[in-house]
Amino acid sequence: MLALLERVQERPGLTAAQLGAELGVGERTVRRYVATLQELGIPVTARRGRAGGFHLEAGYRMPPLMLSTDEAVALTLTLAVLAGRAGPTDDAPTAAALGKLRRALPRSVAERVDDVLAVVVPPERSDRLAAGAAPDPALLATLAAGVVGERTCRVRHRSRGGSTERLVNPYGVVVVRGHLYLHGWCHLRRARRTFRLDRLQAAELTDATFRAPAGLEVAEAVETSLATTWSGWRVSVVLEAPLEEVRRSVPRWIGVAEAVDESTTRLRLTTDNLDATVIRLSDHPFAMRVEEPAELRQAFARRAAWWDPEPGQDLARSAVR
Repeated sequence: MLALLERVQERPGLTAAQLGAELGVGERTVRRYVATLQELGIPVTARRGRAGGFHLEAGYRMPPLMLSTDEAVALTLTLAVLAGRAGPTDDAPTAAALGKLRRALPRSVAERVDDVLAVVVPPERSDRLAAGAAPDPALLATLAAGVVGERTCRVRHRSRGGSTERLVNPYGVVVVRGHLYLHGWCHLRRARRTFRLDRLQAAELTDATFRAPAGLEVAEAVETSLATTWSGWRVSVVLEAPLEEVRRSVPRWIGVAEAVDESTTRLRLTTDNLDATVIRLSDHPFAMRVEEPAELRQAFARRAAWWDPEPGQDLARSAVR
């Protein structure tokens, strides 16, 4: 409906057929949109004859965009995720939308939006949030203010063992695999920790300040944390490929890649589910050798038994030693 209204304002006289073609909907849908706009008090009228089509009443001006802070933060986050980590080009629709949003907001709301844009590292490529992963916009805005202002936050974190209240120096927020993660210094654990935002139940700024580590790559820290902080098994495999090729094919959240020599790379990770790890480690073109644990070889063998390769091929057994 907003796209229809924009076209009627910019090019009065478009017919239902023309509007439907531009919007990718039928003429009945166009007329339903017009009826809804009229019910909202927006004077869209239809005229007959040579100067027919849809028009806005003369002198009518749309009111300014009115979004609450929570709505603006939620919309900003959505646009940032859609843009991906590479960022939109200057003429991309996402960049244009963000620019329009920023200019239309009151200064106080725009400042909160700027904080979110400054501290949230989007995914490596255009993606969408997982179901239920969208955070409370007020909580995200509070954490963003903590990152920008280098102010300690008091958060309530929900885990399998229950809820804990802790002080955290927030360093940044990263989107990985459809979820948002906060990385920072946890005063309770006296170490850097990564928290999934949909498991934070509350956040508030304190008066305490901190100094973030110089040169910290928050995205890399979060992805390394996701790969190496599981309880259970320590996994080490050697891939028959140079380090740079492995890094292009294997996301950092799967494992930490280290060069063994010019032609092989070691991948280190932790896991509490070896069968799931087999699936994750199989999504690349390189042969690999399992160093540890021995149970991982058994998990690969189980997976190989499920596959039914073409005659002469035994991909799972030939690729993994």
